[in-house]
Amino acid sequence: MRTDSLLIRGGTLLHLDTPRVERADVLITDGIITAVGTDLPVPAKVIDADGAWVLPGLTVGHHHLYSALATGMPFLEAPATDFSDMLAKVWWRLDEALDEPSLRASALAGGIGALRAGVTTVVDHHASPNFIGGSLETLDGALDEVGLRRVLCYEVTDRGGPARAAAGLAAHEGLLGRATDGFSAVMIGAHANFTLEDHTLARVGAMAREAGVGVHIHVGEAVGDRALTGEPLVARMRRLGALVPGSVLAHGVHLSPDELAMVADAGAWLTHQPRSNMNNAVGYAKLAAFPQRTALGTDGIGADLFSELQAGWFRASEGGVGWFPSRWLELLHQSSVMAGDKLGLQLGALRPGAAGDLSILDPIPGPPLTGDNLAAAFIFRLTAAAVRHVVTGGVQVLADRMPTRVDAGEVDALAQRQAAALWGRMSDRPAQDLTRR
Repeated sequence: MRTDSLLIRGGTLLHLDTPRVERADVLITDGIITAVGTDLPVPAKVIDADGAWVLPGLTVGHHHLYSALATGMPFLEAPATDFSDMLAKVWWRLDEALDEPSLRASALAGGIGALRAGVTTVVDHHASPNFIGGSLETLDGALDEVGLRRVLCYEVTDRGGPARAAAGLAAHEGLLGRATDGFSAVMIGAHANFTLEDHTLARVGAMAREAGVGVHIHVGEAVGDRALTGEPLVARMRRLGALVPGSVLAHGVHLSPDELAMVADAGAWLTHQPRSNMNNAVGYAKLAAFPQRTALGTDGIGADLFSELQAGWFRASEGGVGWFPSRWLELLHQSSVMAGDKLGLQLGALRPGAAGDLSILDPIPGPPLTGDNLAAAFIFRLTAAAVRHVVTGGVQVLADRMPTRVDAGEVDALAQRQAAALWGRMSDRPAQDLTRR
């Protein structure tokens, strides 16, 4: 995916690490930003960004790309009564029905959607119990086709029995330790405490520590998780050696202040997914007590982080959290910091030494943008619809809103065929038993 040099010329740079706005060119050489300023050398490849806004590439801190074909699928005859009912009747039937072709189609379709939202990196949390071995390689290959960086894992769980749990652990082995030049990395995945026996969660933690990576797991998403597990969730992870530094704990809606402090002390990350929390009606996270190391995810509801941030702001305002817009911008940026740590490079910045990942947006008329009002602009002004071009590692992967490395029409036709087949398999499957590990 590397190229020699690419110049982004004449854009207005919107910096997220320390919010500020400047007019400057960006020179990318061998996939890395080598200069930011004016009167830079002009290579053979130039993207004219005159009058446009330039953002660092965004990162979805917690995603489920396997849900990309769920949009519009036949829903329940009656609404789910609670999150357990939603898992049993919808999401677990979906992942059980996935096979290799439908997973590849999901990754391609979801990957294009991510590019069109200015996303260049995805931290994915995957499950396909009837296609475990080779599933991460399928995701990795499809996202490479689209032109996305990725941090992958498989959701190890005991809900399908010990053979599937062992297969889930083994699914990571093919990508662990592989040299990927900063485009692909692996964590050790786990579904959630309440679907993991002690010995399995301990094996997850041991594998992560041995590989020198973190654990990516759902923690405290629903109010009943602790009751099903029988002890505080984070304390259980620590007891079993699964609270590994650098881990990603998704949701944390029902964690106590003591547990949230334990996450921070362990050097782990929390991710917040406000739209998913509202969609699944799991409750409202105690954001005021969330640690500094909090990132923004989508939990599979697309990859539009502009909408995610806006939903988070409005829900927090309603809930009286008291966060300033700058804290939300920080969450957005910290997703890139988190993923960059896994990939071994600096993401989310427009400065020399950072990855050559960025998006170019059509300007949205309004007041002048400044460092002081940039965070508020993300809430009340910016939108994914303005994303026109995207560059990953110095290569243009989206041009005039169309992917350059795959044919969007062909992916759409593939996704339609695979969605129909997937929905058919779902209709043949009974609801899952939530209490079965």
